[in-house]
Amino acid sequence: MDNATPPLLVVGAGRDGLRLRALKPLRPDAPLRAWCRGIEAGQLVLAGPVEPDAVLTLPIARLPCVPLPAMLRIAAAPEGPDLADPWPVASPAEATALLGPSHPRIEDLRLEYGMLRGTGIERVNGLLQPALHAVINGSTARAVQAEPPVPLAEGGCAFRFALALEPADLNGSGIEVALHVTGSRTVLARFALGPSLPGTDRMAELESRMLRLEQALDGVQQSVQAGLDRRLAMQQERIDAFIDAAATLLLDRLAGEEAPATALRRLVAAATPEPVEDAPVAAVAAGEAVLAPRDPAFDLGWNGAEEDAEGPFRWMTLQGLLRNPAPLRPVAAVELAVGHLYGAPAPVLEASFDGTPCLVEVERRGPHHFTLRIAPPGGPMPCRLLRLQSRAGGSPLEDGVSGDERLLSIAVTRAAFRYAEAAAPR
Repeated sequence: MDNATPPLLVVGAGRDGLRLRALKPLRPDAPLRAWCRGIEAGQLVLAGPVEPDAVLTLPIARLPCVPLPAMLRIAAAPEGPDLADPWPVASPAEATALLGPSHPRIEDLRLEYGMLRGTGIERVNGLLQPALHAVINGSTARAVQAEPPVPLAEGGCAFRFALALEPADLNGSGIEVALHVTGSRTVLARFALGPSLPGTDRMAELESRMLRLEQALDGVQQSVQAGLDRRLAMQQERIDAFIDAAATLLLDRLAGEEAPATALRRLVAAATPEPVEDAPVAAVAAGEAVLAPRDPAFDLGWNGAEEDAEGPFRWMTLQGLLRNPAPLRPVAAVELAVGHLYGAPAPVLEASFDGTPCLVEVERRGPHHFTLRIAPPGGPMPCRLLRLQSRAGGSPLEDGVSGDERLLSIAVTRAAFRYAEAAAPR
């Protein structure tokens, strides 16, 4: 055998590494190493001298990212001498057969302008040709676009990838994306976007409280504005009456013989209207609060109180608010007595306590007379405002029934808030 012939011969490659056969005795002073473009790819520590025809296996731990074919040199040092002829790795498939399946680590996974982007780090197989696919919401598979890999200093490679998401991928529960290497069920990374985030329950509770506060503030604002308008109107009437009285006094003084002071007092007294008494506020009894049609608790959406042969009543438009006289006490139910209907043979009503939908039971008491029982579905609860909405109603003027241009739905003769517990003694 020629002295220039290398002492080792590469006879094959497999998952365990390169298989070497000794052609002549070998007594190396250092471990056998495999080199690829100056980067160590693997090493084998020999226990002693190698005799001819001995078979060795040199494990391959990594491959750098280099142009194909990648040549593996067998030497103790990167500068040589070579102990075997170079072994070519001609394709990514041969690299996978030598190193096994790749499982790149996914970093910097993010969503940008409808694209799911990230970086894959493969520290073993630098000859990897990335082939990824995504499973969207557990059912839809879609290919992932990957850029050509770039080398890492210690071997291996890195690559960037992107997945285009479509509007149809986002459903009611959000979106979930699982990234896989093509041909493998192993999940490399997951990305999820949905409403179930930490603090969602707390946010929903705060939103509900804000809604109740807004409704209460709206009711208070409407009440204050109505009271202010009433007082301004009364003040204006008094000013007008005083001006009329002063003008009349002046004319009478010029034309008559009555004393000026007496005439002034008489005219002012005649022009001043009698004070209007406010409607009585409902008294909260031990377990209930009963509201008459003239009670100020009938808030927005109610026409003025009226009276017929059967007694007082109040028409509601298509929507109405009813204020609870005791908003801090849990309400078990609200009962409404209906004496008249418009647009339907029976009440068709929806109700809610501060935005919480309630159950509505209708009981007939006679012709056009009904009792509505409104109760929260989860049991007694505090309530500031009872919101009513009628699905039937209309305007008699628009329907050609009469000249009444108001919106009418149900006429309530009585309302009662039933509380779950008695009021605390004072």
